[in-house]
Amino acid sequence: MRLMLVCCLMSLALTCSGPAAAAAPDKELYAAVKVAKTMMDSPDIYDRILAAGALADIGDKQALTLLAKCLEVDDPVVQRSAIDTLLTGVHPNSIDMLFKSAERNPVVLGLMAESLASVPREGMGELLAKALREQSDFVKKHALQALARAPGSGQDAAVRELIDSTQTANSIRAYGKYVLLADGQKDLAADFLLAAKSGNPDIREVAAVALGLVDTKASRAALLVLTKEEDQRVALAALGSSAALGDPDAPGKIIHTIAYGKPLQASVMAGAMKRLPGPLALQITTTLLKCCRLTGDGATRLLESWGFIRADATSVYAWGLAHPEADVRMQTLWLIGQRRDELALGRVAAFLADADAGIRGMAAWAIVRIRYEHYLGGVET
Repeated sequence: MRLMLVCCLMSLALTCSGPAAAAAPDKELYAAVKVAKTMMDSPDIYDRILAAGALADIGDKQALTLLAKCLEVDDPVVQRSAIDTLLTGVHPNSIDMLFKSAERNPVVLGLMAESLASVPREGMGELLAKALREQSDFVKKHALQALARAPGSGQDAAVRELIDSTQTANSIRAYGKYVLLADGQKDLAADFLLAAKSGNPDIREVAAVALGLVDTKASRAALLVLTKEEDQRVALAALGSSAALGDPDAPGKIIHTIAYGKPLQASVMAGAMKRLPGPLALQITTTLLKCCRLTGDGATRLLESWGFIRADATSVYAWGLAHPEADVRMQTLWLIGQRRDELALGRVAAFLADADAGIRGMAAWAIVRIRYEHYLGGVET
């Protein structure tokens, strides 16, 4: 469980004025770097990858070398962990390393597409367009999901070429149209009203997500039908879209699903929270944190969604960092780093001395991600 969580978490100019003038946050930065350097000697490869993620952001050559080697090993779990780590990196060498590896190795390209579908990053359009030319529909699907979460990537021509190809599977074609709809081509809304009636549940699932971008009476009616489906993937996707379009009954159903649904249902529904408007996501989350005991994947997926929700996450931090489950505390530290929330630095620093190596490493990563520009090599504060 911890291994998969680390893989998912890491799936997202020097300006220091000098040691004498260093402010308190800079002291936390140097403490974080020290923790990460110590963890580079860990016998656990995933602890080392996590530590390398922090150190790579300050240009540490040993860390970058470790991550480069992890991209080349014959172990997709290790490769994915390194990819997730590099994709969240701020040092230019991190992305350059990934592009070069993806050019040589289609496995790395496919894993990058999968990572970007979960944690999007700007500037990946060209690489994702390349992934659309791969044989695997699995790779194409994740590349299209990533493009849909990063509108304006400039890859519409490549997506249209895929849609128009007679070799393209209908479900992949639906994902392609979803990308174009997300990029502002609202004339495709009619296609998704038809897709909502498809006999293929994969296509109906795409329609359930896509119609959340179309605020019309017809789309709301289609979504209401889809929320009643037996296929839970379709029903939950439609429920998230209905909430985004203002269905007054949807928030209560979302709360009930995350709090009391089966683990997979709770996880999927929590993951859909990132598609909601910020104020609504905050309202639902506030209710959940007050009324219910969230655990396991439902809790960690909710925190993952908050990495991309535009609303004040202060109450979410407080809840997550005090949670009895280590994986939830670790995901909360990731959340603070992902959002680069400097106001939460004081909360993070306390975890640099945690007994759990993964938590220490994630705290170090979060602090460095937030304050890396203030690091001056060779200086102790």
